[in-house]
Amino acid sequence: MYYAAMSAGIPFNIIGDMSIDEIATAAHIKREQDKEFFRTMAWIIYTGSALNGYAINTPKKFPRIEDAFPGLFEEKAQQDWRTMKERVESFAKERRPLGSIE
Repeated sequence: MYYAAMSAGIPFNIIGDMSIDEIATAAHIKREQDKEFFRTMAWIIYTGSALNGYAINTPKKFPRIEDAFPGLFEEKAQQDWRTMKERVESFAKERRPLGSIE
């Protein structure tokens, strides 16, 4: 009975104060929680594989992560390459002395 109690997450110092029915109930609840966790994980894996197949077969219809989970992921604004080029050129101009080729 100690193994069932320990696997149910009951601390060792409390096991002696519990009845067999209480330990059995705690073990049963832990088994049900584990079963629900494994069901959830199986559903995630199954859905992920289905989405993977959908993405491979029709990638243009597959939603971006920002569209699929709008509350979790914010859309990042992409910078224009011209702006980045100007910043790099101004930084390089400040760093190198006039007339040097480097």
